[in-house]
This record gives sequence, structure tokens and C-alpha cells, in this order.
Amino acid sequence: MENKLQALTDKLYEDGLSKGREEGERLLREAEAQAAKTIEQAREQAKGIVDAAVREAEDLKKNALTEVNITSRQIIATLKQQIEESLMEKTVAAAVHAALEQKEFVQGLILKAMAAFNPEKNAGFALELLLPEADREAFDKFLKDVVGQELKNGLEVKFSGDLQGGFKITDKGQGYRLGFTEEDFMALFEEYARPRIKKMLFNA
Repeated sequence: MENKLQALTDKLYEDGLSKGREEGERLLREAEAQAAKTIEQAREQAKGIVDAAVREAEDLKKNALTEVNITSRQIIATLKQQIEESLMEKTVAAAVHAALEQKEFVQGLILKAMAAFNPEKNAGFALELLLPEADREAFDKFLKDVVGQELKNGLEVKFSGDLQGGFKITDKGQGYRLGFTEEDFMALFEEYARPRIKKMLFNA
């Protein structure tokens, strides 16, 4: 009887131990599977973070290169413009200023300009000649001798302290004024000379 009881006890123990091992192995397999899944998820997340960082770095690099290119083009354009302006100032502006400092040259321009308003010297036209106040004395003899002979009627001469050089002619009948000041000549010569200077400097 005792042997049978012992055998039954041993059997129950073995069965319980066997089931315990199986449960333990099952739990271990599940834990290993969960751990593997967690590791895989972590790897995927890490890969996503790395990929995002790489894309962001590439975007930053592209943006930086774009900004550098834009800034470089702007700097080059500014330098070209400064070179053009400097050359215009040293050549064209200096030449225009020197020419308008020569009173004989300006006097010739005045006669040609007024003749264009009245090429056949018909009487009855009405012109106003505006000269710099600083040049009143220099033009006094010219106005009396030359202009007085060439254009006897319809010419009104005025002097202005605001006019620094050159002259202006107003057709009072038509109501418009033509400027022959240093600024006017510079604008005219710049329009003509700037493209040629640019081509000479930059082969543009």
C-alpha cells in the first residue's frame, strides 16, 4: 500500500515537474520571441531616425549650397556694377565735366540747340535760355555779341543758382524744356557707353 502511494506521489511529482518545465519553456520561448520583436522594432525605429537625420542633413546641405550660389551671384553682380560705376565715373563723367567746363564748347551747343528750334530763323518764336548763375560773367559777352546777332527776337535769358553746369532751353510756345546739363549728358552717355564698357570688361 505504501509502495503504491509512493509510486502515485512520485508520478504526480514527475507530472507536475514535467508540466512546470513545459510551462517554463513556453514562457521562455514567448519571452525570447517578444524580445526579438522588441529588438526588431527598436532597429526599425533607429533606422527611421538615422534615415530622417540623413535626409535632413541632405536638405540642409542643398539649402546651404543654394544660398551660397545665390549670394555668390549677388556679390559678383554687385562687384560688376561697382566696377562699371567706377569706370564710368573716371572716364565718361570726367570727360563730360571737362567738356562742359569749356565755355566755348557750351556756347557752341547753345547756338546749335537754339538753331534746331528755329532752323530757318523765322521771327516770332519764343525761347527761354536758362544758364548757371555762376557763369553769368563768362557768358555776358557771348550773349550780347553772338546770341544777340543770331537770335534777335523771342529769346529770354535767365540765370539760376540751382543750375550747376550746362544749360536748359524752354520752348515757351510748345511748353516743354530740354536739358543740356551735366546730369543730362551723363545719362545720355551712360546709355550709350555702359553696354560697351560691360562688354569690354566682362565679354557680356
